[in-house]
Amino acid sequence: MDSVLKELMRYWRHFIETDIAKAYREEVTKFEKWLKETGLTLLTLRARESAEKGNPVARDYPLEYIKGLIRRGQTKILVNMFAAYLVHRGLATQYWLIKNKLVAGGESIATWLRLLRKL
Repeated sequence: MDSVLKELMRYWRHFIETDIAKAYREEVTKFEKWLKETGLTLLTLRARESAEKGNPVARDYPLEYIKGLIRRGQTKILVNMFAAYLVHRGLATQYWLIKNKLVAGGESIATWLRLLRKL
């Protein structure tokens, strides 16, 4: 899982420059720690769900699936995970984040929140 974390950290400097990271600057370091502890588990759950839906890459190569997910999403994956983290901790609502244009939409946030509820 170190390679997954390494892949996520490739986009970290871009993430900390986003509006949502600037708005919740005091939470960014807590999020980084949370990402290392819980975020990796969420990514594993996401791969497992995809495998259950019939994705052969997620089923046979879950680590590569996760890395591909990160590469395709790049900074957006961190933004959406951070938004879900904020909502899960009760620091913001999904509606407020979308209304104030800190995130583009709610579908990805909802996915991460659904996975968080499975933990």
